[in-house]
Parts: sequence; C-alpha cells; structure tokens
Amino acid sequence: MASSVYSRTLQKAAELTGGRAKLCRQLRVPMAELEKWIEDKAVPPLAIFLRAVDLVIDETPPPADSGPGEPPAPRDCSSAGDGPASRY
Repeated sequence: MASSVYSRTLQKAAELTGGRAKLCRQLRVPMAELEKWIEDKAVPPLAIFLRAVDLVIDETPPPADSGPGEPPAPRDCSSAGDGPASRY
C-alpha cells in the first residue's frame, strides 16, 4: 500500500528536523499521535499537517539550477472591447 501524502510529509519533516522526537516538539503533539499519522492509521488535523508542510518547505533548499527567473508577464484584467473603458 502506498503511503499517504500525510505520512510522507510527516516522515520528511521528521527527517529534516532531526527525528520524530524533535518533530513532536516542534508540532507540539504526542509521539503516539505522530506515529499513528506516519503509519497511516489516522489522519492529522489540517493545522498540524500544514505546519509540517511549512517545515518541509522551509528546510528544503531550492534546486541548484533555479535562478530568480523572469517575472510573469503582466495581464490585462479587462476583457477585450466590452469593458467600460472601451466605450469612450
């Protein structure tokens, strides 16, 4: 059976923070709960899961080949020809 996104995220967060005990302290959850979530025996509350996602994002460096890149092109929010500005 494939691991859920919850389990994989919590496993990665534990790896990045230095272990399950440290992750429990950071998330302020009991070890027994964390173990259930990692083993896919329960689903963590959304707020806890999102905190784990934030930890993974914060601890994961950007790819080496990624640069600042080009900003997206500006978009004109008005529709062509039928907005108030086209009437004048």
